[in-house]
Amino acid sequence: MSRALIAWLSSLTTEALDAARTVLSSKAVRTAIMFIWPWAGVIVGMDLAAHYGDATGAALPVQLFISQDHSFGEYLEYSLTLSCAGMLFVMWRRLGAAAYLANAVMMVWLTIDNAAEFHEAFGHWIAPYIPDPANSPVHANDIGEMLFFAMVGMIWLAGLASALFSARPKAAVHSLYIAAGIGMAAVFGVFVDMIVTWGPHTVAQTDFQAWLEDGGEFAFINLTFLIVVAFFDAEKRKWQARADEPLAAPALALAA
Repeated sequence: MSRALIAWLSSLTTEALDAARTVLSSKAVRTAIMFIWPWAGVIVGMDLAAHYGDATGAALPVQLFISQDHSFGEYLEYSLTLSCAGMLFVMWRRLGAAAYLANAVMMVWLTIDNAAEFHEAFGHWIAPYIPDPANSPVHANDIGEMLFFAMVGMIWLAGLASALFSARPKAAVHSLYIAAGIGMAAVFGVFVDMIVTWGPHTVAQTDFQAWLEDGGEFAFINLTFLIVVAFFDAEKRKWQARADEPLAAPALALAA
């Protein structure tokens, strides 16, 4: 292993630890938690109540389900992913690292797809062309949705990888943290969703697994938002400090 590679890995490790400390010690994150988590907790509770009602025959309004279009939970997800896109776009403009832009574009796409359900439309469109054995526990449209996410994911990862190789260690580590959050949300949104449709289930099993899927995806979107808030706030403080330096120098000269 070359010295250059060892030095690069060492710098990434140092930046990863610094990034973790930035997130854990961020005052902006604590402020965001105070404003968002009470509402998020209410949404998760309403989703749990809606699934329980569905399992026991006491149906509640569909807007209480996180996964339903234009539900309370989805509107919060739209606001979080769009906010992430805005912060990442500003970081790209100020810092010039294309990795931030790649993640900003992905956040915009997640918002649009979440609202318009492109993956579901694609799944139903391609379903007739997917061989689906009669006894298969997974429907053809579910396989089509997974293919859609795989294609979008490969395009995003290709753009992200290209940006990472040209990025400074800090931008690369920031992007890897954000990518991990998006990836875990995708695990719940795609693979756990496949488990929900895999084979026969009782109503109670289906509702519990659907709640786990929706809640897991919702939780990691919230966590990714907090990570972006921490990185954005830390960089914004540095921009403000640099902007104040030219003003501070003449004041020191006059005092002397």
